[in-house]
Amino acid sequence: MTPQLTFLPPATGRSFAVVELIGDLDATLGHILADTLTSLAERGTTDVFVTTRHVAVSSQDGLSALDVACNAARRGGCTIALEAGNRRMRTAFASARIATAPRTGAPLPRSARHLIIARHAQPKRLARIA
Repeated sequence: MTPQLTFLPPATGRSFAVVELIGDLDATLGHILADTLTSLAERGTTDVFVTTRHVAVSSQDGLSALDVACNAARRGGCTIALEAGNRRMRTAFASARIATAPRTGAPLPRSARHLIIARHAQPKRLARIA
C-alpha cells in the first residue's frame, strides 16, 4: 500500500511540513533527517512530505537510516509521505523496498513549513558509496 498525504484544511489543527533532502544520502544525512522528524513531531507537526528529488548519490546505510527515520516518525503519530523525485532515487527505493508516495499535483498548503537539509560527503567518501 502506498502512503498518501491528505491535505486537510488548517481548521483541523493539523500542521504540515515539507522536508527537502539535497546532496548525498548517506548515514549522516539519514540521522539528521531522523532528528528533524523527531523535532517536528515534538512541535506538533502531523503531516510531513519528504522529497529526495535533489539527492545525487545514495548509499545503503543512507537508505536504511532514511527508512528507519520515516518509520519512527510514523510510529510517533506523523503521516509521512516519501517522494522519490528522480530516476536514480526511484530505482534505489525500489531495490531497497522502501515505499514511496506519488506526488499528486495538488498544491502544498501555503502554511506549510519548508525545511531544506543539504549534505555533501567528502569526495573520498563519495568514491566508496557510489
